[in-house]
Amino acid sequence: MDLILLITGIVQVLLSLVVAVMLVYLSSKIFRRLIAGINETEELKKNNVAVAILNGSIVLALVLVVKKSIESAITIFGNILRNPDAVLSSYIQSALIMLGHILLGGIIAFTSIYAALQIFIWLTKDLDELKEIKENNTAVGILLGIIIVSMALLLQQGVDTILNSLIPFPPVSLIDIG
Repeated sequence: MDLILLITGIVQVLLSLVVAVMLVYLSSKIFRRLIAGINETEELKKNNVAVAILNGSIVLALVLVVKKSIESAITIFGNILRNPDAVLSSYIQSALIMLGHILLGGIIAFTSIYAALQIFIWLTKDLDELKEIKENNTAVGILLGIIIVSMALLLQQGVDTILNSLIPFPPVSLIDIG
């Protein structure tokens, strides 16, 4: 049994669970800020499918982008576990870097989703998307949802590259290689 792999897996599951709960909560807060004038909870109680589609797409987009930051955070954690010279300060530094990766991924995701929605709403001046969503226009909800998820899919690789460039890999010498 690979103990380091087991510990890494447990940390990944716990980290993913915490991040998932935070994302659902924060996406609800973001939804309220983005969609001023629409009470998400009341609209969902009224079976407003357009609101559900839009809110669900925000959650999905956030998860798609932040997933990459969790992967890079776990790489950092695995690197420190495999370092026989690691001391307490190394673990603390790694934990801070992991937190920074997840926060950076979240900030990029939130900012991009907000920007995409604002640009789309600005470009389509002849359609009041928010009014249509409040009136349960599922076509508009689906369109905005697809735009949000598409933005996340396009952002994934760039976020992954940025985060991977920030991963502190342990130094390796020719003596270590063999």
